[in-house]
Amino acid sequence: MVTCETGRFLLDGKPFFLYSGEIHYFRVAPARWETHLRAARAAGLNAVSSYIPWLWHEPEAGRFDFTGRTHPRRDLVRFLALVEKHGLKFLARVGPVSNAELVNEGIPQWLIDGHPEIFVRGREITNLPHTTLLAYLNPAFQKYTGRWYDQVLPLVHARQSPRGPVALVQLDNEIGMVQWLQKAADYSPDTERRYREFVRARYRGNLGAVNRAYGAEHRDFAELAQPASGEAARPGLRLWDWMAFYQAYYAEYFATLHERYARAGLTLPVLANIPQFYDFDVRGRGVFAPMTTMMFRDFAARVPQVVLGGAYQMRRLDYENFHDIAITTEVVKMIAAPGTPSICAELQTGILRDRPRLYPADVELNLKTSVAHGLGGVNAYMFSGGRNDPGMGAFGSRHEWQAPVTADGAKRPHFAALRDFGRQVRAFGPQLAETAKHCDLAVGFYAPYWTTEYLGGPAVERWEWQKHHLFYDGLARLLQLAGLNFSLVDLERATLEELRRQPALAVFALEFMDAGTQAKLRDYVRGGGRLLLNPDLPVEDLGGGPCTGLADALGVRVTGRRTRGLGYLIGKQDYLAQGSITELAAGGAEVVARTLDGVPCGLRVAREGGIALVLGFGLNHMFDYQVGLVRDLARALGVEPAVAADGDLQVCLRANERFGFLFVSNFHDVPNAGRIRMVLPGETRPTVFPARGRLRLERRRGYILPLNLPLPGGEVLRYTTAEVLDVGRRAGRLALTVTGARAAAAEVELVTAARGARLDGRPVVARRSGRRLRLSLTLTGEPQTLVVK
Repeated sequence: MVTCETGRFLLDGKPFFLYSGEIHYFRVAPARWETHLRAARAAGLNAVSSYIPWLWHEPEAGRFDFTGRTHPRRDLVRFLALVEKHGLKFLARVGPVSNAELVNEGIPQWLIDGHPEIFVRGREITNLPHTTLLAYLNPAFQKYTGRWYDQVLPLVHARQSPRGPVALVQLDNEIGMVQWLQKAADYSPDTERRYREFVRARYRGNLGAVNRAYGAEHRDFAELAQPASGEAARPGLRLWDWMAFYQAYYAEYFATLHERYARAGLTLPVLANIPQFYDFDVRGRGVFAPMTTMMFRDFAARVPQVVLGGAYQMRRLDYENFHDIAITTEVVKMIAAPGTPSICAELQTGILRDRPRLYPADVELNLKTSVAHGLGGVNAYMFSGGRNDPGMGAFGSRHEWQAPVTADGAKRPHFAALRDFGRQVRAFGPQLAETAKHCDLAVGFYAPYWTTEYLGGPAVERWEWQKHHLFYDGLARLLQLAGLNFSLVDLERATLEELRRQPALAVFALEFMDAGTQAKLRDYVRGGGRLLLNPDLPVEDLGGGPCTGLADALGVRVTGRRTRGLGYLIGKQDYLAQGSITELAAGGAEVVARTLDGVPCGLRVAREGGIALVLGFGLNHMFDYQVGLVRDLARALGVEPAVAADGDLQVCLRANERFGFLFVSNFHDVPNAGRIRMVLPGETRPTVFPARGRLRLERRRGYILPLNLPLPGGEVLRYTTAEVLDVGRRAGRLALTVTGARAAAAEVELVTAARGARLDGRPVVARRSGRRLRLSLTLTGEPQTLVVK
């Protein structure tokens, strides 16, 4: 039985790291099902995943087939039996919507023909199949969704763990994705009624308050209607409330699905998959991920044990976009229910198109970087390629997806990256599941800046530019480059006590913020908190009216804004801002930054034991010296990275009080080497490793390095600068499979009674100090066997 507890999965009560791969049984010939399942086992997967498409299993109204009566690839019952035979778990994606590059998003054509009111056409998107909008709560859609669930859920229920292989169930898929892409709302009568009820409840039935907020003269709530569009010179309260309505709407829809799920007797965790990445060119980017994740912000309140899963489609993954993974992971974790793990439901191990080409480094780095930031599981998407029946696929018959296993069962080069990671999951997956990401500070996240999925106009366009350049590729990226790993905290919904648990808080702030959130930040500083605020100081509320509670408490005021002459000085170093500079003044504050003509634009304010650094300019990674600037700003708040690495290596620690795993990555296209300085889990004094030489990584490679990890037989792996793929015993002796860069020197330090070791049968240099044995290795670039004697 799979359950969730303390932020991780448990399988039969024991910690479990979910390592799954997507195999669409309905796109693979049944004669090859076992070929693909054997490949999944060979890759080290412990689960496989698939949509169960509505249009495939109910091709004609009222005629369901799950046993292959009408088509052999509809024999879901047999496929699940084979999944169980091969010792794998199953992630069942039951719809009703699949997307999955299926026509009509996987909704049967007969339903659309008979009930066109469930779909409305939006603007055409020429490079994607997602051109239809679904009215999720439309009565007709709800009726037929219920009938679909009445058929598919009993089948899943009969096979839920521990009776069968089903371990996790996804309800629907990427809710709201098509609506976001088309910036299109649902104006059906039922949704208009729901909108009126939402506004009435939000304003507690006070129509006068609604009129004042909206600048309207409604005489009755019945006169309220959704905005005709999200276009405005600047969004006011009416548009912010509209976005809040859709957050509640999507959550209400998910709750209706979960109610049916629970009535069917299913007790497994449920998954909601969030659309996140957007294909820009050769690289995919996650710059819209905070916005799309906000569409799921209310899910945990309606379904407390929902597991939230992102979708990381990076295309090429390298130094330019690696930080997207940290941001997208943390924003999902931020809205997750306490104690519930987050996963990546669609981690790119294949790409929809044949261009750009996917390489093993893209897969390896995506796997390791995503897991580094605290995920409880990943689903390789796609794992297997396939074929569509004619008229079923939105892109035709082929659905290869550059998958590591082709439709015919052949393995592509990046299969090896999945296999090697799978060996590590087999070796220490349960221990990995027991660890959490270490964060050096928190980034304060103000949701209204990102709740703009249907909105447009000059102000929204300006905010989009600021979020992209000054947060995503600015503050957040620079923190990562400075070695400072962060969490995200929802400023609107976090309590003051939760904020005060953060060692420091970096807040990306625009010129507006509601009074309640400003008051929380004020009290955070007054209670001894350390706050970094940029690129602006909020002085307006969501409606554009004056709101200066935080500014007044800090004694800071805005004296002007400039969009030209954007140089500024910190000490004797001059920097260049982007977009604008806000000029600031405060009596008694320390000026930490000035414009080139001497006007203050950065202040350090001390208030009742707390510190606020208020910067009137954004931080953007245009030049590498800005990394040092961010490191200095963090130091001014008393924040130092828990793990320091030189050599331009990126590091992220997952740990508990006893052991952990250090993820070290080289995202560059040249080799890099460095040393690590940190306090190992369970210890109190810093350790520098390797003790001799440097840890070397080839171009675009990542390592997972166990720290103080208990091993079978009682030994402890204190640290290693080689990757460990397998752990076991040979003739009673500890045996490790290690690997690393060709011709690189590596160290393995153990707590053991042993006095030596052999690498591929040859003795290695061993140095003993007390109970510790340090082994010096020379690696070949291939897996090697280290036997400790």
